[in-house]
Amino acid sequence: MDGEEKKSGRMVIDLREMYEYEPSDLVPEIGETVYSNLAYVQATHRDVFIDFLQMPGVKRDGKMHVQGTRVYMSHAAAQKLAGALAGTVERVYSDGAMEQYRPERAGERELSTQVSRVTKERTV
Repeated sequence: MDGEEKKSGRMVIDLREMYEYEPSDLVPEIGETVYSNLAYVQATHRDVFIDFLQMPGVKRDGKMHVQGTRVYMSHAAAQKLAGALAGTVERVYSDGAMEQYRPERAGERELSTQVSRVTKERTV
């Protein structure tokens, strides 16, 4: 801070320094962990939000009440998430460690939740 700023009573704070970090210095503090078996994705012209839902929920007053967590993110963050998720799924799938979703009736509109575990022999 130079003498000119001190005389005027102004203080300049550069917030960029507060948010600069090395990736190795990042320590996530996860406050809550929930299981989600359904994700509902929507996008607006400004951002993307994903509702992670815990199905089937509980029926009250004639309606299904479902717990969930909503995550908002920018379009850029959503694109990074999509790329990271695709890469992770591909890696786990190629290792043969992923459960594979196969609808019971592939030609019909009705969806199934049947999941079969795919295993393949690996040479070590």
